[in-house]
Amino acid sequence: MKKLLIGILAILAVCLGLEAWAKKLDNSGVSANNKNLIIYNWGDYIDPKLIKKFEKQTGYHVIYETFDSNEAMYTKVKQGGTAYDICVPSDYMISKMRKAKLLDKIDTKKFQIIKISEVNFCITHLILRILIQSHISGGH
Repeated sequence: MKKLLIGILAILAVCLGLEAWAKKLDNSGVSANNKNLIIYNWGDYIDPKLIKKFEKQTGYHVIYETFDSNEAMYTKVKQGGTAYDICVPSDYMISKMRKAKLLDKIDTKKFQIIKISEVNFCITHLILRILIQSHISGGH
């Protein structure tokens, strides 16, 4: 159940990050030829249909790369070469990346304020959908 909750929170973080990033890009005056959002995430965490919907709504192109282990992700990020806009490591890897100075500080003042009740509703709705799907598919 703990892994399920961590997975749900990771998905929520990515969704909120995508929305915030779209607003930031929309307000930043980025030139039309630099409308890319580069995401590095665990495989199959984001439905390709959601990415297409995001691209259609914002006009930004999502470059979605995946990894299969925290160690592989860490090595690639540390080597550089690709400046990922969003990276989704597991909890223990975040502290390791922070110590290695691989993470940028988030300026929360740039984010639109979201009502806590809206976030609670979204989380509750997401958990219910996952539990219902798990029950339907036979997983308990």
